[in-house]
Amino acid sequence: MKKITFILFAAFVLFGACKKQKAHVSETEQVLINVQQSQDSQALETQNQTWHVTNKRVCVIFGYDFNAPEAVEKFTDLLAQRYGLESDGGLIYTIIYPDSFKHGSRGYASELTSLLSGTDRDLAGVIILGAPENTHTAFAKLQDYWEQQVPYPIYALFPQDDVLGLESTCDFVLDKEQKTDLTGDIAPEETVSEIILEAPEVLTDCIDYMLNMEGPFVKDSTLPKHVQQMLKDKKIHHYVDPESGIQSINHFVLN
Repeated sequence: MKKITFILFAAFVLFGACKKQKAHVSETEQVLINVQQSQDSQALETQNQTWHVTNKRVCVIFGYDFNAPEAVEKFTDLLAQRYGLESDGGLIYTIIYPDSFKHGSRGYASELTSLLSGTDRDLAGVIILGAPENTHTAFAKLQDYWEQQVPYPIYALFPQDDVLGLESTCDFVLDKEQKTDLTGDIAPEETVSEIILEAPEVLTDCIDYMLNMEGPFVKDSTLPKHVQQMLKDKKIHHYVDPESGIQSINHFVLN
């Protein structure tokens, strides 16, 4: 009877030990599975990421016609999907006029100088949509800050600032051809609507080229070729000053 009891006790201990060992192995396997799932999730996230990791940032400034909440949301969503926002480790750093330009209770375009010169970001370039008045003054001060050698390009798309001022302070300026009615007056609402419609593709074309260009343009005969290549199959022509009849080398009009 004692032998039977001993045998049963030994079997019970052995069964318990095996059960603990099995549970231990199962726990280890679960940890390995969790690690593998985490690695797979990270790999999938990397595959879905459409931008390469870099310290470079493209500053996109929303000015007139582009600073309404719905417009900012539309463009920001596009930029987030394609390039990633800085807050997510992406490439795009955004500024909104006049909210980001506050000095007291008002927003001044001249504050743009301090916003760009005071940042420690490694800028690949600046693109401003709908540049408000006095933007060119801020860019001129930025040129002074860099002793006329701004290390990154500046593109002005569909601006509303002084034409000559922007031509002298930006790598290039792009306008939308203005349509007139039978009386010769410009139809502003229709023009703004078309600009907003075409701007997303123009903006992404410019950002793609800016990231590949890695530096400012030279304002010479090669510039139009660069802009035409940047905007792909879009039709553009040189801007001609209506008063002097002089054709600008770095100001273009989108048909």
